[in-house]
Amino acid sequence: MKKWLTKFFENQIVTNILIVLGTFFTFGILDLGIRFFSNQYTNFYGWTHASPFFFTISWIFFFLMVLYLLPKKMRIITYSILTGIFNILVLAQMIHQKILGRFFGIYDLFLAGEGAGYFMAALKQITPAMILLFFLSILSCVVVCLIIHFQKEPIKTRKYYFIVLALGLCGFTCFRLMAIDRLGEKTEANAWDRWNNVKDVYLDFNNQSKNMEVAGLYEMTFRNIDIYIKDQFQSKENLKIEVDDYFNSQALEVSNIEEEVGQNEYTGLFKDKNLIFIMLESIDSWLVDDEVMPTLSYLEKTGWNFTNRYAPAFGGGMTFNSEFAANTGLYSINNGQASYNFDNNAYPYSLPSLFVNNGYRTNSIHVNYGNFYNRSSIHKAIGYQNHFALQDLYGNDEVNYFYDSNLVKQEGSYRLIVPETDQFMSFVITYTAHMPYDNSNDKCVNNPYQLQVEGDEALSCIRNLAKDTDEFLKELLMRLDQEHRLEDTVLILFTDHYTYAYPNIQFVYEQKASDNTNLLQNVPFFIWSKDITPKQIDTLMSTTDILPTIANLFGLEGYDPDHYLSSDVFSIRHPNYVYFADNSWYDGTLYYHGQEVSEELQEYVSKISTEVQTKIKINEDILLSDYYKK
Repeated sequence: MKKWLTKFFENQIVTNILIVLGTFFTFGILDLGIRFFSNQYTNFYGWTHASPFFFTISWIFFFLMVLYLLPKKMRIITYSILTGIFNILVLAQMIHQKILGRFFGIYDLFLAGEGAGYFMAALKQITPAMILLFFLSILSCVVVCLIIHFQKEPIKTRKYYFIVLALGLCGFTCFRLMAIDRLGEKTEANAWDRWNNVKDVYLDFNNQSKNMEVAGLYEMTFRNIDIYIKDQFQSKENLKIEVDDYFNSQALEVSNIEEEVGQNEYTGLFKDKNLIFIMLESIDSWLVDDEVMPTLSYLEKTGWNFTNRYAPAFGGGMTFNSEFAANTGLYSINNGQASYNFDNNAYPYSLPSLFVNNGYRTNSIHVNYGNFYNRSSIHKAIGYQNHFALQDLYGNDEVNYFYDSNLVKQEGSYRLIVPETDQFMSFVITYTAHMPYDNSNDKCVNNPYQLQVEGDEALSCIRNLAKDTDEFLKELLMRLDQEHRLEDTVLILFTDHYTYAYPNIQFVYEQKASDNTNLLQNVPFFIWSKDITPKQIDTLMSTTDILPTIANLFGLEGYDPDHYLSSDVFSIRHPNYVYFADNSWYDGTLYYHGQEVSEELQEYVSKISTEVQTKIKINEDILLSDYYKK
């Protein structure tokens, strides 16, 4: 047996064939597994197409070339490291897709620290199929490393290096060219369906989920790195020209409208009133009822309820994307670059900037540390005079501000929200209902509200957490009433995103009558003032439309609708659709995501799709070029 094994490992042809086959299996199964997994969510390109296979084969040729150029010991170490990195990457991508509905890019990695606190909750998303995938890849890695270890080391002459380089580069180049060829033809630069054309998805490479299906695991990873490096050296002047051209064209379109755009029956309705602007963490529409959230339910019934408001998930960080969009009228950009990194940009037309220019005192308040999402910096950049991070202010004092109900009960935090003097605009970000929804969250264990649902730990948790947020709203209304401030104060409340972290996703689908990740983002938006007539407003709107709507209602000097991609909900220029990061859109009847449509609808679909593509691109150009600084 020993002699047979010795002969076996001395046979260079057999052992090299096994190493090559094993390497293809180790890395190939990860790519195949994640694309099969992706297809269940995105279903854009399908996991059986040739292009991503060819891209993956080309990169495996590249890996083999590098490995064969290394000495035996380094080959084993490098092989193991590569296998470990891509197994971890695939696991992280699958969990990210499962929770947030999309894969991540290189910019999202800068957000990894923010998600570290929810590591255990994320691990619960791992399925037996994932475990089997990683087991097979790692087992194959172990077998290949053993073969390399016992294989007789070849004599490495110049000829050896030449053959390795020639085979590696030839395999890499040939399969890469075949992959690109199989993607088909690109469309014209301004084609309405460019976002849904396979070749253009690859060329633009700004939708991570589609990128995975079109390019595969390895091409997606290394292309993201390449694009990130190029982004750091990109000229911004041409982007400003594109934005100028867009706004000029929009101005021409509205110049023929007889009514003065920007003026309507709601203009100045809340003139000179104070504003408490509240972003509700994870408060989904199905939580707003008389049992769980009676106060918010009261505000919904006695105020204005915007039933068709959507919170599209652009870029990195769903919560921050929503707070940024509501305050600036801009979404994060699609490559995953978090908008809080644009804290050196100018935001003269942001909501807090407008209020400051109208003589208001502007504060933003959140429980977490100021460096979380870079809020201390970005909130000041977008116009808040102060950002109060309660963990920085009060640290580990006896009061636990991770319970929203304490915000009003404590005089110090209450006065940050409601100053005793001056007109004020205060932005409050609630926290209690944040994930996770299990016993790893102390707030789920220690709750006083007794809203348990038998047999469902997570549902019991989220109901009790939402109730605590509701207690904050109750205390706020009571305190304002006691101080006779209700008459001159408007409450505007919006949710950041649907409860994506609730593990029984089927329950969420049933509550919201949809299983589409984009359409699930139909979440609460309420405006409440003591002197308004209750109404239900069914106009389709997005988070970015909140800013111009508020600016018009308060009659803010300096507000000009021509400066925004978004629009006042009550304006005649407001479009009757909402759009999402993947270029899909919804008009209340048709959810268009690239499917075939009837001949009668083709012109309409083409028009809206072109508008959506343009808005997403201009939004990106504005941020990347710091357009408003001029």
